[in-house]
Amino acid sequence: MKGILLVSHGQLAKGMMDTLSLFFGDLDGVDYLCLEKEDHPDQFRERLIEKVHQLNDGHGVYIIGDLIGGTPLNQSAYMMSQDVKVIGGMNLPMLLEVMTKRYSDDIDHQDILNSAKNSIQCLNDLLEVKS
Repeated sequence: MKGILLVSHGQLAKGMMDTLSLFFGDLDGVDYLCLEKEDHPDQFRERLIEKVHQLNDGHGVYIIGDLIGGTPLNQSAYMMSQDVKVIGGMNLPMLLEVMTKRYSDDIDHQDILNSAKNSIQCLNDLLEVKS
């Protein structure tokens, strides 16, 4: 099964993991890493490398982070490879998609991206409520 590492500024990744546990219970093969104000990027990268190695059981790892161009994903870029995919723009529908497909060897990161994009809607428009 694919490992999943959530990375973010502040406690967002921890909160997302907590929310995922409401849907999936035990989160075997899922972890998080939060960048705090006092963290140096090199220290963050060292912890990131350690966590990726712990999560990779031979099926690869998805690193999913909050913001393209921010330190957590910039440091994750050093880990990109055939086995490690890095995705930005973390949201709950994206995480639900990757969690339900992570046991499949043919998981497609485009499906993950589409779930994230398609989840962004204005409820007023969907329900045709005029404001």
